[in-house]
Amino acid sequence: MKMPLAFVSLLVDDITQANLIDKRGEIHKLVNEFKSIKIDKRFGKEARSRWLKTSMRHHIDDDFLYIDNDTIIAEDLSSINDVDSEVGAILDEHTYFYEFEKNRPVRYNAIKKLFKKCKFDTSFDFKLYYNGGVLLCRDCKKAHNFFSEWHRLWLHCFGKGIFTDMQSLNQANFELGNVIKELEGIWNCQILHDGALKFLHDAKILHYFATHIHEKFFLLANKEYTEKIKGTGFIDQETINMLINPKAQFASNTQILLIDKSSRNFYDSAICGAAKRIYHTKLGIFIEIILSKVKKYIFTPLRKKMFKRK
Repeated sequence: MKMPLAFVSLLVDDITQANLIDKRGEIHKLVNEFKSIKIDKRFGKEARSRWLKTSMRHHIDDDFLYIDNDTIIAEDLSSINDVDSEVGAILDEHTYFYEFEKNRPVRYNAIKKLFKKCKFDTSFDFKLYYNGGVLLCRDCKKAHNFFSEWHRLWLHCFGKGIFTDMQSLNQANFELGNVIKELEGIWNCQILHDGALKFLHDAKILHYFATHIHEKFFLLANKEYTEKIKGTGFIDQETINMLINPKAQFASNTQILLIDKSSRNFYDSAICGAAKRIYHTKLGIFIEIILSKVKKYIFTPLRKKMFKRK
């Protein structure tokens, strides 16, 4: 819809290829190139996707722009050809990693812990911590070397029980002397994070993330649309109409919760806020009732004890 002349390559593993039949096989009509790679059966479903992703430079010819499948193309992408970068990516959550220590300490410590578990070097400056959702990759020696190292380090992580690929991506970038060039946030607008707001208007690619939240404020991220496509084999008119202007597809009744952690109301507002983020469906109302009871009988007494004045 946005780039009718684009050359689209679909890269899959051999098990996925075997499942792309009947209605699911309609996807073949939407791509210019279909490549299936045989992967050792000892790799499960979650690991196979990462095995393929970290080695894709060796399976695809010429320059390419890799795009995660939990994304929506919002604008024409042809200007990517003007970007001067051999390997390009966008900062994770559109922010420098050291800022996580102050604003996202749980995530900051979790990532540091994973690096330590992988026995990676955690002493270097994590200023540039890249998201792997969109990657520009030229067909050059530097890019091939980067993917070889990324794949090697991912296999190392896999051996330690870690399937995710961002630790190995950023470690490979560090070990090779920061070969990744930071791209503008419009190429991977990560809309679950506040930092994406300044890029949303001009965003080329919306990255909504496959989160475990049942109902999502970005409407096209909800499973009802992908399940319909999976079941019928084609994109219906309702979904097409939404894709015409994907930047407008946000729930009108989404509530934003602001929490002051120094406030006495932090504990009860945090627990009730979790329910308020869920749309006002029967499920959302039910959860909100349950959490209000938790607030009344557990968190309120706890708050009084913790903030009791002398």
